Amino acid sequence: MTVTIEIPASVPAQIKKPEGDAGGADGLATTVYAAAGRYEEFADRCRELQELGSWAGIAYQSYKKASGEASTEHSAMATTVRRVGRGVTAFADTLRDLLRDHEDLVERKRGLDDRRTALVADINAATEATDNEIAAFRERAVELRIDYSELVTADDDLQRRVRDNETLLRQVFQAADTLPESLSSDGGIPPMAESAMNRPGAPGSGATPEEVQRWWENLTEAEREAVIAAYPERIGQGDGLPAGARDQANRVLLDDDLARLAAKDEDGTISPLERKVFANAGQARDALANADAYTDPLDPDLKPGGVLWLYDPADYEGDGRVAVAVGDLDHATDVAVFTPGINTDMGDTTYYTDRMMNLYESTRYNGDGSSVATMFWLGYDAPHGPTDLATASEGRAEEGGRNLADAIDGLRASRPDDPAHLTAVGHSYGSTTTSYATHGDTSDVDEVVLIGSPGAGPADHASDLGPGADHVYVGRDSRDFVAVLGDEGWVGKFGIGLGTDPSSEDFDANRFEAEDVDRSWHRNTGDAHSSYLDQDTESLYNIGRIVDGHGDDINAAEQSYDPWWGPPQDPEWDRDPTANQPGRSDTSPDR
Repeated sequence: MTVTIEIPASVPAQIKKPEGDAGGADGLATTVYAAAGRYEEFADRCRELQELGSWAGIAYQSYKKASGEASTEHSAMATTVRRVGRGVTAFADTLRDLLRDHEDLVERKRGLDDRRTALVADINAATEATDNEIAAFRERAVELRIDYSELVTADDDLQRRVRDNETLLRQVFQAADTLPESLSSDGGIPPMAESAMNRPGAPGSGATPEEVQRWWENLTEAEREAVIAAYPERIGQGDGLPAGARDQANRVLLDDDLARLAAKDEDGTISPLERKVFANAGQARDALANADAYTDPLDPDLKPGGVLWLYDPADYEGDGRVAVAVGDLDHATDVAVFTPGINTDMGDTTYYTDRMMNLYESTRYNGDGSSVATMFWLGYDAPHGPTDLATASEGRAEEGGRNLADAIDGLRASRPDDPAHLTAVGHSYGSTTTSYATHGDTSDVDEVVLIGSPGAGPADHASDLGPGADHVYVGRDSRDFVAVLGDEGWVGKFGIGLGTDPSSEDFDANRFEAEDVDRSWHRNTGDAHSSYLDQDTESLYNIGRIVDGHGDDINAAEQSYDPWWGPPQDPEWDRDPTANQPGRSDTSPDR
């Protein structure tokens, strides 16, 4: 009796590798950005030379008109050339993704071919196969056919994406291949991108984060790549958009700034503001490099990666706005958003990104195995220090709170069907900012953590914050003299602080142990205030537990109180702190 078993063919015959060199495209983009800088330099110089002392008359008026037109034209050309450069950068970024996907498909096909070879060998070796063996062979053949079919579909999708990426780059160049186009307001913008951005719900149009999210969902993949390349400023700050899209757009802007301003710096034509922007861009670059290289402490094969969620290096007169995350903001189960306090600007981006690695590590080590993302968010104008009058008021915190609330709304809207467990962590003046952001019933966070707080701003009691008193936590080092400025008890602090001390009985939040093991005299001020996210600290352990959703397992501390017969008392003052916390070992992997 002859038994027929149909073995599927090995398909596709070849998985075509995407053409092009991403590194070479990056090099071209750098050259284009430098050219844009040259146009900017010429435009700036023409403006500077508009007034030439005592020269007057018809000739001077003709000169002034000509130089003004030259400045305007070169400025327009600079804008167009920058758009082309950004299109090349976006092409290179997408090409890298495509090449990685191609390698994955080649590996999938290799595995399927090995299974096919093994199936043929097993069938040939079974000279007297039983009915059960024949059924098993047929089942393997069916499964193999299904897997080959899925591979063909994946390959078709890859080749379509390759064509879309090449088409987009061609359109970017075609939209600026004549002088009139290059000098126009939309020079270098492909029609596909312009059409998409004119639809209802586009970021920058006044749409809500929820409307922006729906707008993005209705775009094709090619349209998404097009708007990232042509409108990176709007995509990079689009609340409601996936973090991955914002990251890609902001990295395009970052590459632009680094290359263009490096050329101007080399020429000696960089302005003071541009020099600050250039330094801020360098901080963002270094922070992302650290985050991208970071390895998960529990899985050496996992690199959670960095996300440039917000990038505006020129805002606030060069102090800048930035948000860098460690981990996948689009899919992580547990997400933390950390807001810093006074004296923070973009120059601190690498420092705080390192602190986010600490928090990521603590959450993973001491958690239940859930995926994690931790983000440093500087989306407000933090006061510059004790001498800045803004430090003594809550105005910047109130404004920053509105910005932080918008950021949280944007994160929530970007994941309508997969909400994360979200924790807002605020330090120092940033704790007051966080209180403003989470104050009231409209707050959409699961946990609030205030550390080193000079006062809880608008909240008189933990129940005034959105998630409710049971989900509000406070960490205060007894030697941190910033954290004793808040009002406490019947005396208060005569208005020195920024609201009620959240570690006090009156506020009634969940206080956790946050003492620094080093209590030497030189750590009684600044170091005690800045060590809450240092490795091997009580504070970091407890915050990690809260971020993981296990705030009921923190190491609780007694609240401070203000007796009628004396000054405020902190029960933590005399307790001996511990260095290594549960769940963290001395053999933790180095970063």
